Amino acid sequence: MATQVDDEAEILRLDSEWNEAYRRYDRARLAHILADDFIGWAALDEPVTKATLMVNRPGRAKSVTFSEQSVRVFGNTGISRGRLQLELDDGRIDQRFIRVFAKRDGIWRAVSVAVTPIAA
Repeated sequence: MATQVDDEAEILRLDSEWNEAYRRYDRARLAHILADDFIGWAALDEPVTKATLMVNRPGRAKSVTFSEQSVRVFGNTGISRGRLQLELDDGRIDQRFIRVFAKRDGIWRAVSVAVTPIAA
């Protein structure tokens, strides 16, 4: 039986994989992390589903940096938080995100995300 420390480590691993998949535009890796019923909200209050993430073209960022990553587990629910910075040709976008993971049939999958811009 997994302990809370094991679950936190697994969510941290999945969260890091998500970050790397985002950097590399690796839709296959992201598909493995997201639950089929995944839904989230982007910084512009746009709904995002697993299906839309699988077909949308990558953004125009020159570089992507993730930081301030943290994870908490509450039973079969895990929360990760962090900061995302996108370097663009015409400036930088700074955002915070919160991701929700659910453990279903012993497997952790991401079920939601919310992204919020950081005011300049």
